[in-house]
Amino acid sequence: MKCTIIRDLLPLYCDGLTSADSSSEVEEHLAGCEECRRVYEQMSTKESVINIPDRDIKPLKKVKKRNKGKILLTVLATVAVLCGVFVFVFVGVIPISSSKLHYTVIAEEYDLHEVSVDADNVKDADAEIAAGNATETTIKSKGLNLEFKCDCKCMRTKNKFQPIYSDNDAMTIHDELWIYPEVRLPFDNRGKHANEYSHGYSDVHMGDTLTIHCLDRDIEIDLWQLYLNNVEE
Repeated sequence: MKCTIIRDLLPLYCDGLTSADSSSEVEEHLAGCEECRRVYEQMSTKESVINIPDRDIKPLKKVKKRNKGKILLTVLATVAVLCGVFVFVFVGVIPISSSKLHYTVIAEEYDLHEVSVDADNVKDADAEIAAGNATETTIKSKGLNLEFKCDCKCMRTKNKFQPIYSDNDAMTIHDELWIYPEVRLPFDNRGKHANEYSHGYSDVHMGDTLTIHCLDRDIEIDLWQLYLNNVEE
């Protein structure tokens, strides 16, 4: 059989698609024809080494590296957005509007007893007073308490207390308060009144103030005047 015919049959022979008679003819020819046998060996080689120039590989590596960077940035951006949404929804970050904030005031004057003892390491103040070693002074203290109730399911507060002392050690209060509404989680254990908050002062004086920072405005409260307006004579 001619070499041209054998070479036409070699692809089919390599794939096992030739008949028994054709395979026998091909094998017989390959046994005696070195050139056709060389062609057959090249066809039957299952693995071939392809040399790709390095200059062609480098651009592909850069593209792969760039794609990895984009994927990483996308994942980080997604995580940041989800964390932001969680904080915004479940951890209040925007102060409550003044229209949704309500409070009542309790003002009362009560006796505050101060004991001055001459001796050190006193264990029983009453015994020292009876023995004449101590003096007791009664001071009229002006207590003020604000009971807040907000139009929301749950809230958190932030307080910034700024006492200012004068030359005679008198203290003036400049207090600031933020109230943030929150979405209440199913496992929240703050009870039924998580939207209520009590803010009190044991003794207020002239010049004491409280600033409530709301979403739409700041509410400035003169604590001394508030006490005078609400105290029961």
